[in-house]
Amino acid sequence: MIKRGFTLIELLIVITIIGILSALVLTNVQGVRERARDARRKSDLTSIKSSLRLYYNDAKSFPDSDNGNIVGCSGSCVWGSSRFASGDTVYMNTLPTDPLNTDTNPLSYEYHQVNDDSYAIIATLENESDPDIADSQARCSTPYAAVTTKDLEHDYVLCE
Repeated sequence: MIKRGFTLIELLIVITIIGILSALVLTNVQGVRERARDARRKSDLTSIKSSLRLYYNDAKSFPDSDNGNIVGCSGSCVWGSSRFASGDTVYMNTLPTDPLNTDTNPLSYEYHQVNDDSYAIIATLENESDPDIADSQARCSTPYAAVTTKDLEHDYVLCE
């Protein structure tokens, strides 16, 4: 009589191999998600920078800042819910917020006006090995130096 099937050892080896492969795949997927959220943060900051430039063209100065917020939405703009406007001119319909922002874990970008002609916008990136972090901080060293809340390992900065 011939027995068909797998031995216990063979099944354990297959399960172990599947476990190792799935751990590797899940680790890579998490890294991809972090880089995707970081790409969105960079895109958001570029959009904010464009809207600030439009505001500057109209007002001849950048808007004031208040605790990391843009002042100019009938007071201080709220990230994720306010539209950035002055009078009838709308510069952004909704100020974007961090992709990981939730009600229980509020995360937002920071805007700091240095003077009428200079500002820094900051996003905290998840991938601290992103070379754009150091490049952006070097490119914006003067406005970024005026910011008191710094995270040198994670802050991506756009400035004017």
